Amino acid sequence: MIVGTEKVTIRNGRFRVEWGYDPSVRVPDVMLKCVGFVGANAVVRDEKDSVSGDLHATGFFVSVPSEPLLASFIYFVTARHVADDLKGREIYLLVNKVGGGVTTIPPITDRWYLHPTDKTADVAVVQVGNPGNTDIRAVKLNTLGTPSLLAEFDVGIGDEVFATGLFTPVAGTARNEPIVRHGNIALMPQEQIQTELGYADVYLVEARSIGGLSGCPVFVRPSLRLMEAAHPRVNGVQASTYTSILLGMMHGHWDIKESDLNKAFITHDRKHGVNLGIGIVVPAQKILETINQPELQEMRRKIEEDRIRKSVPGMDSAKPKDREEGPFTREDFEVALKKASRKVKPHSGSKG
Repeated sequence: MIVGTEKVTIRNGRFRVEWGYDPSVRVPDVMLKCVGFVGANAVVRDEKDSVSGDLHATGFFVSVPSEPLLASFIYFVTARHVADDLKGREIYLLVNKVGGGVTTIPPITDRWYLHPTDKTADVAVVQVGNPGNTDIRAVKLNTLGTPSLLAEFDVGIGDEVFATGLFTPVAGTARNEPIVRHGNIALMPQEQIQTELGYADVYLVEARSIGGLSGCPVFVRPSLRLMEAAHPRVNGVQASTYTSILLGMMHGHWDIKESDLNKAFITHDRKHGVNLGIGIVVPAQKILETINQPELQEMRRKIEEDRIRKSVPGMDSAKPKDREEGPFTREDFEVALKKASRKVKPHSGSKG
């Protein structure tokens, strides 16, 4: 990718321009570690400590910092239609292990939380624990592409995007092997666009989505003309942190019936249609609103209160202050859920 001139020489009335190239076009390996594969009917082989099953889609991990900084809350994000398609089946989340091999990461609850108000937002999140042997890197909350962050970096039409997720024919056996697909932002509409879930707030990208990529993260590289020298800090964070911003999550591809290819008005038909090479992306703002819905905020607050109380000698339990806090457990979550439910009535559409 050309980013600017490196040297200009003039000789005999002619000039020569040598162009520089952006060394960051390559996707960092760490970006592959934020995803996990969603499967059903897991089979665990104890002798090899391996897991196999039917892999269906992709999801990714988002880290929400705890206010007292005792720990971070980790959420697994995928598409709502993935959670709906696997409803009634035993779902597992497959991730890589440190040192090799694969393992499952346990959801703290069986409940998927949906967007609290927008029924067309194809988002589902579940809080997960971390047993400590998983080779994952969660997306930080402050790198989610909110409208203000995208405006700060002047993200818009033509900016490069890449998505990483499951390629079902080559998922890997000993390790998860995510693929990366590149493209560009094709449309950031000011009005809602027709999807299978109805008219929704989405972005369109010039990138061919395929089965298995549903629920995968879609990142955008900030506009190249806005360099760190001009914007050293954004939202109080070093600008170099934003080498890639989470634009959103892949909903699927834009399909139409083959017989409708030349018609002005079309009907989506993802099961029997023709892939037009246009991906539909759920904006990161919808993910943020789902994670920050009142019920989940209240549960995080209750968990933080319980952790602080247990860490202070003389309050409930005399646990030393310097004891390292472990990951949030299912028991922590259930206690907080009971307390939060007394104050916050769950939204009728928030259960997957």
